[in-house]
Amino acid sequence: MRFQFENLIRMMPLLLLTAFLFLAGSFQSLAKDKHPALDFGTSRPITLAEFLNKVAAANLDYAAQRYSISVAKAQIVAAEVSPNPTATFAYTGDVSGEKQASIYNTGISQTIEMAGKRGKRIAVARKNYLTAAATVEDFFRTLRGTAASAFIDAVADRMIVEQKRSSYESLDKLATTNQKRFEAGDLDEVDADQARIDALQARDDLHSSESDAATAAVALVQLMGTKGAAVPTPVGHLQFRVRSFNQQTVLSGAMRRRPDVVAARHSVESAQASVRLACANRYPDLTVGLALAHNTRTTNRINPAPDFDVANVSVSVPLPIFNTFRGEYETAVQTMLQSETTLKSVILKAEVDVRTNFTRYQLAEARLAQYESAALQLAEKVLQARLISYQKGAATLLDVLVAQKADNDFHLAYISALTERAKALVALEQAAAMWDLDDGRD
Repeated sequence: MRFQFENLIRMMPLLLLTAFLFLAGSFQSLAKDKHPALDFGTSRPITLAEFLNKVAAANLDYAAQRYSISVAKAQIVAAEVSPNPTATFAYTGDVSGEKQASIYNTGISQTIEMAGKRGKRIAVARKNYLTAAATVEDFFRTLRGTAASAFIDAVADRMIVEQKRSSYESLDKLATTNQKRFEAGDLDEVDADQARIDALQARDDLHSSESDAATAAVALVQLMGTKGAAVPTPVGHLQFRVRSFNQQTVLSGAMRRRPDVVAARHSVESAQASVRLACANRYPDLTVGLALAHNTRTTNRINPAPDFDVANVSVSVPLPIFNTFRGEYETAVQTMLQSETTLKSVILKAEVDVRTNFTRYQLAEARLAQYESAALQLAEKVLQARLISYQKGAATLLDVLVAQKADNDFHLAYISALTERAKALVALEQAAAMWDLDDGRD
């Protein structure tokens, strides 16, 4: 046992050296410039159409808004209710002990609404229902545009990550090559170090872009409205088909279709119906009653009487002395005037919205067109030519780094132009209340 312990003591330095070399190798592998691809989760890829379907089916804000339609339907049912009849039962008995008659009374009364109050009340409730339905539709129009823009941002962030990864890998390859050339005595140390510094900066920029892409992907979960759902992987290239719009046609269609304009029109109609109801409420309602009474026989010696029955018919009308419903009428009139002004404002805002986004889409199309020509290939061609010249000694490292940065910036600008064109298209279709977008995967 002692011999084994002494052998273990003698082998300890060797074991420590082996462990040190192993850890050094591990740290070296971790310090390598190769960077793994960003993992967006294990969920299956999702297209724009699939994402919007999930938003429409499960978004919590939209689900809460839809309850306003159910509430409006219930208010129609409540408006259809007429006043209930009133039944009366009474007993009058002699408590003096003078053998007077007892009286049994029973009756029923019914309030009759005058001036068509019930019909006008139902009309107001139905207009409110149409307003609520259009308001919910407008909420979804806005939600769909917001969700589509968020999806586009998530796709664009993924494209930026891929571009920056490509740029980083190119710089890393250049830095590795320069290190080998320096070790072979074919290159100055400063050039090798400069190439490595640029590669490290590119890797840091890649990390930042990956963080932005992950954040954009997680933001899609909230829009889908499913708690604890896996982070989706948005799929697309933002290559939506080219559209040709006529501003006047789009504008006239928007004025007919936009749910906020429709809701404002229904709101005016509801206010007008409320004015008619307020006028009707100024007419008093009638209450018609019918009562039967049975009087028992009176056995009093002074005033005896046989039993007998009586009937009573009554009509009662409240006198409009203190409450003439003038305040309700004035409120309804002012509300109507307010809703008419609101309608004009909504129409003007919708017109400006369409015109603004129409111009934005045209400019985005023009901006993208300059990148979809031979410009991208030209930037790549310049970079490859600089690399070849650098390998032959005809160009400096600075020339290569400048060309690499120009190529990377040009591709990033192209992604920005794609993103802007896609978001401008979404904004225009949202403003025009139409929707026929594809998945942007052409």
